Amino acid sequence: MERSSGNVKFIPGLVSVTFKTKSADDIVELCRNAGLETIEWSEGWHIPEDDPVEAERIGILTRDSGLSVAEYGSYFKLGKGMDFRKRIVNARALGTDTIRIWAGDRAAAAVPSAERKSMVEEARRVADMAAAEGMRIVLEWHRETLTDTNESGLSFIEAVDRANFLTLWQPTLALSIPERCEGLQAIGKRLVNLHVYYWTEEGRHPLKEGREYWKRYLSNVEGCHSLLLEFVKDDSERQFHEDAAELLTWI
Repeated sequence: MERSSGNVKFIPGLVSVTFKTKSADDIVELCRNAGLETIEWSEGWHIPEDDPVEAERIGILTRDSGLSVAEYGSYFKLGKGMDFRKRIVNARALGTDTIRIWAGDRAAAAVPSAERKSMVEEARRVADMAAAEGMRIVLEWHRETLTDTNESGLSFIEAVDRANFLTLWQPTLALSIPERCEGLQAIGKRLVNLHVYYWTEEGRHPLKEGREYWKRYLSNVEGCHSLLLEFVKDDSERQFHEDAAELLTWI
């Protein structure tokens, strides 16, 4: 179920936080039944922050079920004095070399330059810790963080200046469609995976209604990336299966 054409390959998957109340075992079964192939496991909801034994169990369950682990979706936030070492421990136990983190929890425009500089320095330390373990860091591309605009997000990544400091991507409501495409183009080879959904000012929608927008987004992407479903309308299992079927037609 992989699309491989020229320099592009997409792997269909799910962000586990999409179904916060379901068990990890149920998430795996949902993905298998929907024809998906990979999972971003979310810290807190499915991977306890201080339980590498459970992380290891979920990693083994995922692989034994014929799926892969796309990444460890941590809620580590730069600038908050949080412990990154435990994220490395969990990621290793889960069996992934990719850890998602957040560039703070405030809009870029609200972060003073001195604080931003401190976050850059912390990000370098975090990236170096990960590199020592053969791992990479991926930023959540999200509102109310330093990645809430193309300019801020890209300049932050460039300031950190580490080969293993990369990013995820998802469509940000505050940006226009052309701006989103420009951001993807500028991210280029620093892109790892994408979070896939269709959300407008009116709320969440079935993924098929956003098909044409996503064709435009993905036309700006090269390389191998997981397309990870998230923000299913009404948190509906039926809608999830419809969205998964739609995603597979793209691939």
